[in-house]
Amino acid sequence: MNDIANEVVSVLNYMEQDLVKKIPIKFLDFLKNLAKDSNKKINIDLNKSLLEQNISEESKDLIGLIYYNYLVDENEKKQILKIWSNNEREYQKNLENKYNLDNIFKINLENENNSELPVVIKKEKLIDKIIKFIKNIFAK
Repeated sequence: MNDIANEVVSVLNYMEQDLVKKIPIKFLDFLKNLAKDSNKKINIDLNKSLLEQNISEESKDLIGLIYYNYLVDENEKKQILKIWSNNEREYQKNLENKYNLDNIFKINLENENNSELPVVIKKEKLIDKIIKFIKNIFAK
């Protein structure tokens, strides 16, 4: 969590102060205290977008939540919430398809039908092999 806080504080340092002032001071102090315990060096490239920065996905998610909770107006919040809802619905749909019991059993049945059955190897005793060999010699 310390590295995440360090990455978020580093990004916030490059934001306009008018926007940063909208974030509660208690929350900023909390992040800064966590960031103090991090040894990670953060390099922010101003020529890249936030998505292209070399920071963790967790940090990007936290920045997104800060943006949603403190920096946007109500209309934009509604749009963001709609996008999140659509993403969650799509995610749940994919999970349902992936872990649907009917599909799981169908895949297992297909795999069972396509696989070869094991071959049973009958072991013969040494004496039986010798007798069989001798019979084959006299049969010729």
